[in-house]
Amino acid sequence: MIEPRSLERIALERLPELQVASGLFRATPRIEGVEDETAPATALQAGIVVLLGLLRVEESEADQPFSTGALRTRILGDLGGAGVNPGELGLALWAESRAGGSAINEIDGLIRRATVGGLEKVSTEQLAWLASGLAETAVLTGDPATALISEVKSELLSRLTPGGLSRDVHARRLGTAVPVSGQFHLLHALVQLVRAGEEDLRNEADRLAGALLSLQRDDGSWPGLIDPVRCQAAVIYPVLAVTQVAAAPIALRAATEVGLGDFNSAIAASMEWAGGANALGLNLVHEADSRIDRGILTKRKPGALERGISSAARRITGQANEPDSRQLIVDPAASSEDLGWVLEAWAGR
Repeated sequence: MIEPRSLERIALERLPELQVASGLFRATPRIEGVEDETAPATALQAGIVVLLGLLRVEESEADQPFSTGALRTRILGDLGGAGVNPGELGLALWAESRAGGSAINEIDGLIRRATVGGLEKVSTEQLAWLASGLAETAVLTGDPATALISEVKSELLSRLTPGGLSRDVHARRLGTAVPVSGQFHLLHALVQLVRAGEEDLRNEADRLAGALLSLQRDDGSWPGLIDPVRCQAAVIYPVLAVTQVAAAPIALRAATEVGLGDFNSAIAASMEWAGGANALGLNLVHEADSRIDRGILTKRKPGALERGISSAARRITGQANEPDSRQLIVDPAASSEDLGWVLEAWAGR
């Protein structure tokens, strides 16, 4: 079993080399298909996720090598710039609620301006971050932004399928498939809203948690892409390490804490996958090198013909195509955003 303290140490030792001159952190390009492609990765987003993780470290009274005050100031200065999306603003609100809350009203105003045209085109992952930020602020201030929370809730509920999973804003080539990581961020958001007093969302959170649990594979992994209507895997790989060691544990732990079930064994299996229980038998967490691999991918990006065959196979057999392990490789790229989520998941645990 991977030790939480090892993950925390790796993140804190690796992050300094990923910081850029602006004080933010290097944005890692999205992996095609399994990460939100409706908005490109940005240094601002990476910086906010890292700040969220560093604030979690400070809550645990552990040492860390950064000035969270300087990083927070840089982030707040950049939030009013062109192209900042609702997900980044939601993350910033979440971090600000943990940092003391003096800029909550400022960020709230930016969110209202960014969402004036509605939420229909906001990806589920970004919408989940926005919901988490609003929930955390409501808990901190005791004064929820009722109208905005109601609007976000309405949009989230409109996307849920009878099986409990959520539809998403799609890249056309993906059809109905959605990244599984966004579903974990959504589960966490629903749980946080329940904690903030939105008790009517408990049943939706329960169904989503159960649907995600049913998708966990025998080796402890979650498929990279899922079909939210059929509640089954759409494409198995890439499987990202951050999903296994951070996004899933964050969401499933929160679900356990509010009484939706005991998901500790699912979390343990997810961690074991990253520790070597995967199809390649390789440990993706390298303590000696202070490195966490990004995940396991197929060797070649699927072309149009291969995608068509895979799609046809799903229609005929009702399940995703299982690739030959000889066609799988490890992606060793370091991601500051992933490391920020690792700290959020495990700092002080």
